[in-house]
Amino acid sequence: MIARTELRRRWRALLDEELQFVATLLVVLLFGTFSLFGPVAAFGAGLGVRSGDAGSPIDWVRLALVTVWLILAGIVAYRGYANTLRPDRLDGMLTTVSPRELLGGVVLAEGLTWGGPAVAYGLVLVLAFAVGAGSPLAIPAATVALLATVVTAVISGFLLALAVRNAGVRSPLLTRLRTPMFAVLAVGYVWVFASGSFDAVFGPILQILEPTPVGWLADLAMVGTDPDASAVRGVGAIVVTAVYVLGMTVTLPRLAAWLWYADGVHVERGGDASVDELEEEGRLTRLVSRPVVGVAVADWKRARRAPITLSFVLYPLIVLINPIATVVQTGTVGGSFPLWIVLCGAWVTGAAFTLNVVGNEGGVLPTTVLSADPGRALVVGHTLAGVGLFGTATIVATVVLGIASPHPSTTVATLTLSAVVLVACAGPLATGIGTVFPRLESVTIGRNTEAIVPSNFAFAGYSIVLLGCALPAILAHTGVIGGWLASAFGTPVWVVGLGGTAVTALLVGTGAVLSARHAIGAVESHRLE
Repeated sequence: MIARTELRRRWRALLDEELQFVATLLVVLLFGTFSLFGPVAAFGAGLGVRSGDAGSPIDWVRLALVTVWLILAGIVAYRGYANTLRPDRLDGMLTTVSPRELLGGVVLAEGLTWGGPAVAYGLVLVLAFAVGAGSPLAIPAATVALLATVVTAVISGFLLALAVRNAGVRSPLLTRLRTPMFAVLAVGYVWVFASGSFDAVFGPILQILEPTPVGWLADLAMVGTDPDASAVRGVGAIVVTAVYVLGMTVTLPRLAAWLWYADGVHVERGGDASVDELEEEGRLTRLVSRPVVGVAVADWKRARRAPITLSFVLYPLIVLINPIATVVQTGTVGGSFPLWIVLCGAWVTGAAFTLNVVGNEGGVLPTTVLSADPGRALVVGHTLAGVGLFGTATIVATVVLGIASPHPSTTVATLTLSAVVLVACAGPLATGIGTVFPRLESVTIGRNTEAIVPSNFAFAGYSIVLLGCALPAILAHTGVIGGWLASAFGTPVWVVGLGGTAVTALLVGTGAVLSARHAIGAVESHRLE
């Protein structure tokens, strides 16, 4: 009953999120298209085993099972930490069912969601291989091995998630470091795939797992098909799997009860403003008005307390992973890397705080709208927050990396000027686009986390417009186009860079002024309902 209810809830949640539903459908269609080649390859491998041309298949079967186990356990562990171990209406559920029953339903639902498709597709591959190899015994043996792989992977994923969450819920230090650690893990995860370092990172893990009972499941799958398969290891895999599953039926419910009944630690993130914060606000009020400073400081505090509100900042950072990986691998700063810094730094500066100037106010929106000159305070304040946090870092990084790159000093100067123009105008440019596609209500991120974040349409529109405006400056500073233009017109390279910067300044400056005026008007004409 619990598993069925959980599956229905997931399906309804997927239907409610149109973009997520479309993305899921595209992934299924893409995987379904490529998966059609799997049975053909499995049948061909079976024919090769029958004829003796393929040699011993047990090594690649072991690698396949261990890889499936590792991927499935990782997915379940991550989802367990982020979502599935925090069921909806948890307190109410625990008054009607035991932790064992609730966890059993959650584990079953997760197993059907991720393990079900893996088992179904795996059975098709098993049948194709068995027919090709002419080995009827391969069907039951490989089926048992596949089921054991999926079951132990799902259980191990929940074991890891419960262990991490139990440690975190009782440790103030881990609670404080939770966000930075997951940010590092997220960046590292993307880095692995973007830089092509999959083998270097996961190769040792696969080698460690292959001699374990997880790898023994390959012997079970190949019993009667491959003479190199060990029947002893196959039987041992069954025994170890049975003991492991029985042991986890006792261990997992206890860990779940410790987690769900724990009071947890509470880390104070707020409190009175420190002396340094007050001094910083005082220095800023000498440059801009106090309402503007109040908006900027509120943005910085919100970012520190709820980093999830800066979720769109991740996309520009993901784009930077490949260029950074190239710099790390080569040990030198190429000519294109400072250009990536300028583009992505400006992108981040506008995406951080200015894409939802109205929705960012949340519960204090009525007070803000009724104050004096609210539009200008919000637009300038959010822009100041982005420039202060990300814009200055972008400019400094451009100068340092430009000097370290092969670019001459004159080109570094014009590129730095481009960075100044883009980071100064990115915020105002984003404000108007954000008011065209506002988001005033919080959305669910994950399962239990709600936050007011900019809309996807606002981010997409802003990204396209900013890229179009930045293109002249970026292209003018590239070695190919900038050098070709300099040769064609007989001018120094820095003149071409300055010309591209001027065109970008005209485009992004005009767009920023028009966008900011629209945002100010949208704020001042906003009506509370």
